[in-house]
Amino acid sequence: AVAALLHATHRLSERRAAFVSAVTHELRTPLTTFQMYTEMLAEDMLPDADRRRKYLHTLNRESHRLGHLVENVLAYARLEKGTGGRALVPTTLGAVVAGGTAALQRRCTDARMELVIEGDAASSEAPLVTDPLALEQILFNLVDNACKYAAAATDRRIHLEALVAGRHGVLRVRDHGPGLT
Repeated sequence: AVAALLHATHRLSERRAAFVSAVTHELRTPLTTFQMYTEMLAEDMLPDADRRRKYLHTLNRESHRLGHLVENVLAYARLEKGTGGRALVPTTLGAVVAGGTAALQRRCTDARMELVIEGDAASSEAPLVTDPLALEQILFNLVDNACKYAAAATDRRIHLEALVAGRHGVLRVRDHGPGLT
């Protein structure tokens, strides 16, 4: 029993270290961009108004990205503590998709990808009881990964499909990237 406990503790420690490493890597890029662009803007190194606007747009986009990363870390911490439960509410599959569409569309546009939302009226009206914010966050993470890993694909579409399978609502995100290797 002691050996099993030590092994489980070691595995948990390894998973946490891998998580911290991944989060640190993901935070480094937007933070570097913030530092560089704010220094250039503060020192008035960009006399061209269009270029300043472009830099400010990039800073805005990166602030959204940082916000999502921080929210993911906080959600992970809540899960680790066992306090991650938000209130489940009755909603519809279509309402969940609609609630996240603007952020998903923005992410796809930034990556020069096209978001294609698929589903019929029956699927859209399918009732479900869920935490809509958590589900929207999961969808954002899936679309964000599709944008990153399908960036070299010739087909620039990312499909978000909402459907009903028996008694279950299904949300599927599909891209045209190289797949897993």
